[in-house]
Amino acid sequence: MKEVAKYLIKVNAEFKDGQIVPEIPYEEVMRLVNEPNIVIIKTGIPETTLRSIIDTTRAWASETPLAEGPDTFDNNQHKQRLHIAKIQKAPQLFHDHTFDAILELDEPAKQTLLTVFDPMRQFWNKLTENNEEYGIRKGQPYFHPQVTHYPLGGSFFGRHWHPLNPQKVGTILALNQYGKDYNSGGTGYVINDHIVETEGFQDVGDLILFRYDLPHWVSPSSFADRFSWDDPAGRWVAILPFYDPWGTPAEKDEPQGWKAHIQSAKNVTSEATI
Repeated sequence: MKEVAKYLIKVNAEFKDGQIVPEIPYEEVMRLVNEPNIVIIKTGIPETTLRSIIDTTRAWASETPLAEGPDTFDNNQHKQRLHIAKIQKAPQLFHDHTFDAILELDEPAKQTLLTVFDPMRQFWNKLTENNEEYGIRKGQPYFHPQVTHYPLGGSFFGRHWHPLNPQKVGTILALNQYGKDYNSGGTGYVINDHIVETEGFQDVGDLILFRYDLPHWVSPSSFADRFSWDDPAGRWVAILPFYDPWGTPAEKDEPQGWKAHIQSAKNVTSEATI
């Protein structure tokens, strides 16, 4: 475990029997996330496995028409997002591949995607002390596996936030390499009014963990490159949200609830010592 920048901690892990096993206990990882810090897990997932996710996603998308209507959250779809997000009220420009019905994918695409999403699911379960499986459950939270492509030439996701629960900890897995496959664009956060940028710190196979109510964004890729939806160059990530799409959305005002919780805990401690 090593602090590589303020509020940015790297933790080594082993990829063993299809599971991500960190060098420190899962409880300690979660404690670091909740302090809060941005924790980067060096998962050890083979690069060939990660790149197969990109290839499989692109092959699936080439045979699947682009979704253009409102999200239904009950299918497998891909969409070129270029708008102001309805829920987060944040501008965005990226190519989103969402596998809400991942278990309904044809073979071998399903098994290929699960080589990464199952370890992510099991790791999230251990961090949050859950035992959740894949599957759509109307009226309840469920997993929304996503593979997101940020093309060169100006793709981004504006500053936004989420309710802390039920997700608790966000997960962003790098499917390709900064400095090789793309040279600009990374996820940024605000912690205690301090800007934390992960650009250049996340290598292929690294899993970013963050407390889910932290304001965050994806910085633009360089406008020096020419933008193209069809060019696979750019940043590719896998994320695993867990939420009820019909549940209570994020509050309008930017949440700093963790600040209030920290201050409240300090006040309680002070009163107890009087």
